[in-house]
Amino acid sequence: MKVRQTRPRIVTTTYDPVPQRLLVISRYVENIRRLARLADRIGHSELGTAMMEVAGCMERMSNDIALSATGAVILRRAARLVGTVEGLLERQAKLSILH
Repeated sequence: MKVRQTRPRIVTTTYDPVPQRLLVISRYVENIRRLARLADRIGHSELGTAMMEVAGCMERMSNDIALSATGAVILRRAARLVGTVEGLLERQAKLSILH
């Protein structure tokens, strides 16, 4: 009986950040649109319009953002934008409910 020798398999894993970035971009676009609607509701229509423009630009450029080397920087800035606007608008929304 022959003994078959096996070679160890070389497992190569490649990390592709593009699908994850596309998912993050779509979630940011959803959040930015939600914040734009909230801004319109509480009387900040200019901010709402600007946020809708940002969401539209991010959606149109999503593939470019996901593929570019500076995509991570753009996503960090978008996260900061979402956090800042969210804090501002939610605080004002709570105050408008109380008054």
